[in-house]
Amino acid sequence: MRQPNYKNLKVNKAGTEAMRRMAAHSKSVKITINVDQESLTKLKRMSETTGTPYQRLLNRILKTGLGHETTLESRVGHLEDEIKKLKQKGKIAV
Repeated sequence: MRQPNYKNLKVNKAGTEAMRRMAAHSKSVKITINVDQESLTKLKRMSETTGTPYQRLLNRILKTGLGHETTLESRVGHLEDEIKKLKQKGKIAV
């Protein structure tokens, strides 16, 4: 990741206040978790590659993973459908 040039850095107080207001109204919750070193290293490497802060990246990964969460009932239903197909093809004896 390229290092920023701090020589001509100017603080945008209005922008900072706007970001703080947005953060105050967001649904995010601060937590403390323990993560194994290997996972954190991979996450930070991904963060450097994408330019996305690693905490935001972790949140996206969690949202994606939890969005695909399947229930036990849906998994059983899927297995039952697969068994029916195999029976119809004659690959499973009744």
